[in-house]
Amino acid sequence: MLAAAPAVAADAPPDEPPKPVDWKWEGALGPVVSLAPQYSGSSSRRTSVSPGYYLRYGRISLSNASGFVTRRNKDDVFRGLGLDLKQDDRLRLNVALRIDNGRRSSDSSGLVGVEDVKRTVRARSSATFQVAPTSKVALGWSTDLLGRGGGNIVDLGASHDRGWSAFTTWSVGASISAADARNMRSYYGVTPAASAINGLPVYEPGAGLRDVTLGTGWRTEVDDKWIVLWGGSVSRLVGPAARSPLTTAPRQWGVSAAIARRF
Repeated sequence: MLAAAPAVAADAPPDEPPKPVDWKWEGALGPVVSLAPQYSGSSSRRTSVSPGYYLRYGRISLSNASGFVTRRNKDDVFRGLGLDLKQDDRLRLNVALRIDNGRRSSDSSGLVGVEDVKRTVRARSSATFQVAPTSKVALGWSTDLLGRGGGNIVDLGASHDRGWSAFTTWSVGASISAADARNMRSYYGVTPAASAINGLPVYEPGAGLRDVTLGTGWRTEVDDKWIVLWGGSVSRLVGPAARSPLTTAPRQWGVSAAIARRF
């Protein structure tokens, strides 16, 4: 048996060279309709309609809407300008930049007297682990690059995809996030100046857990060009965010739907 081993090795075909990375354009474009709280912690909701887009060239992507992935059905879509540093069957490492519009006090009567959270640029790095063919776990960290009150946020999530039919995929996921004191004070704090205007007690939160979320989504491949997406989520504010005087509804929910044409 041992003497035959060299002969077997000699007859084995040589290893194939690695295939080159397929760099090509792909994208999707269409309207997104959503119903969501006016701000995190609000008991009032608003409906919005906005254009959703997704562009990708090799490892580089640009998007403002999750779920608009075109033919890379196992990928998550990261908002903003993203770059995949590493991607294989088990691990994906990504960095992304995006515009964070912050929050305006004029968006809701519940924010009277509260300072605006200024628009800024956020950077996010993430690692996604494919623990099974249809299940993955992701860890992310984002920071306010311009120091305008956005602070730092860490999130951990898990998701599972399942084929509902030949054309429709159903997904479910859960996540938890935490934020530093800077982020908490910007979005959930009440300064003495704001308290004098709106009558709410002064509140200066520290770092801690922020929310726990459960979401689900559906994706239907209408044909080679068109996709329809819809879904919803429920979340519970926890820690300093839940204790804020600005939080009138710790339990939050939202729904959205979109149709997109791929190219």
